[in-house]
Amino acid sequence: MTREITFTLPAPFPLLNHSIGESRFSLTNMRRKMARSVAMASAGQRLPEPFSKAHVTIERYSVGTPDNDGLQGGAKFLIDSLTTPRLLNVRTEGARQRTKNKRGLGFIVDDAPQYAEIEVIGIKCKRAEQRTVVTIREVVG
Repeated sequence: MTREITFTLPAPFPLLNHSIGESRFSLTNMRRKMARSVAMASAGQRLPEPFSKAHVTIERYSVGTPDNDGLQGGAKFLIDSLTTPRLLNVRTEGARQRTKNKRGLGFIVDDAPQYAEIEVIGIKCKRAEQRTVVTIREVVG
């Protein structure tokens, strides 16, 4: 039996156009805000271990229909918040320890193709129905 997690964010995730040209500080704030939003929407659904292989479907309901590259690129912060944080190798003695995906919440191991199949869909709707629905389904075998 495959496991599945579904949660809904109250607004459509920001598209790529919103992050182009922003300072690194603004981008960091956008990443933090997305991680907090995902954590609140998925409260009580987190697993002790991430799915080793998963199919992630992200449905963005909005009044407009975005172009495909803006839709895919805009989902980056959301996808990164689903991954598992991992310590990177320290190459030189005394260098500070760095973490990959430090804002990840541990739903999937990584967003690399061997760990996750990611599908992002844009759906047109009325203004009152705008939201983002995320479904993470475990792939067995």
